[in-house]
Amino acid sequence: MKVLLITPHYAPEIRSVSVLMGQLAGDLASRGHVVTVLAPYPPSHMDEAPAPSPPPEEQRAGVRVVRVPVLPFVKVARAVRAVTQFALAASIVWAGLRTGRQDAVIVYSPPLPLALAAEMLARRWGASLVVNVQDIYPQALIDLGLARNPVVLGVLRWLERRAYHEGAALIVHSAGNRRLLLARGVDPAKVIVIPNWVDTGRPATAGPNSYRVDLGLDDRIVVLFAGVMGYAQDMTVIVEAATFLQDDPSVVFLLVGDGVRRAEAEALVRARGLANVRFLPFQPIDRYPMLVDAADCCLVTLQASVATPVVPSKIGGILAQARPIVAALPGGDARETVERSGGGVCVEPGDAAALAQAIRRLAADPASRRAMGEAGRRYAGAHFSRAVAMELYAALLERLRAQRAGMSVGAANP
Repeated sequence: MKVLLITPHYAPEIRSVSVLMGQLAGDLASRGHVVTVLAPYPPSHMDEAPAPSPPPEEQRAGVRVVRVPVLPFVKVARAVRAVTQFALAASIVWAGLRTGRQDAVIVYSPPLPLALAAEMLARRWGASLVVNVQDIYPQALIDLGLARNPVVLGVLRWLERRAYHEGAALIVHSAGNRRLLLARGVDPAKVIVIPNWVDTGRPATAGPNSYRVDLGLDDRIVVLFAGVMGYAQDMTVIVEAATFLQDDPSVVFLLVGDGVRRAEAEALVRARGLANVRFLPFQPIDRYPMLVDAADCCLVTLQASVATPVVPSKIGGILAQARPIVAALPGGDARETVERSGGGVCVEPGDAAALAQAIRRLAADPASRRAMGEAGRRYAGAHFSRAVAMELYAALLERLRAQRAGMSVGAANP
């Protein structure tokens, strides 16, 4: 099949969506599909933006990658982000029409305007539309207090309903998300659970860890947060926990990544005069495993107001690398995953004292850290396998191919 993959981020951008969509594109191509990716140029104001910028079209691992120009839509004001997301959708439609006829269109959502762009292209070619629903918008924005205007909410809800109605298949990453879509009246036959996968077969890094060496961490207990520092991630609770632990010189917090909340976290660290917190920018994808290996435990935090089911992709990656998770999470799929895995401990969202206490206990108990790490690795191997996820995608595309063939036969024989 000819498959068009539409994504808001793609390599060389350092984001979980870039990794997921890059691996999906490559694996589909290796199975004989002709894959084209439509993605924006990496934003020039981000730390990981390459120099020079990628070409407008290139081949990456057997995949045709077409870049579209767009104004920045990350690390900008929310009103600007909304406008630029619609601009990106328009650019996607314009570029997509020039890629040639496709049999299936897979789109990563949010942003919701991309789903509308994908629908327009799929309708133009009579292709099957697959919507990869990573977050339930606009409800996730409402939970975080980021969307209140009734007109804006009306537009977003219209886009959401349209995506669910027009998609031939809706992929969600957890059972909780599936239940939520079914409660909204979505056809159960459309909704498929495919967890966000991780590399479950990577051996542990041998020899000295370059991050520990280069940062002079020696034998200190490294508490790592790595990823997007966005609206949903509670960075304040991490800084507050570091404040509780500043009396323990053996513990250091390493906060790696970027996003709209990073500046606030840095300002709070400066205001508290915390010497036990260090910041690094996003690290290259090929060095991420070594970064996690440098940690003794890893943090996952979400705002207490996050009520929609969400499982941050970093959870699977941390578990797969046999590092214990210390999480401050509301009830839901993410918390259930950490607790069910045996690979971490959870405290209530926003409870910095409890978070600090959990870190202090693990810092003093290397045997518990090892046991949690091993349990997490086993769980990741059983539940977040990339091979299993790709089999599910392959089966879905075959089903959609058969449906399209059936419709073509029906049209030819009224």
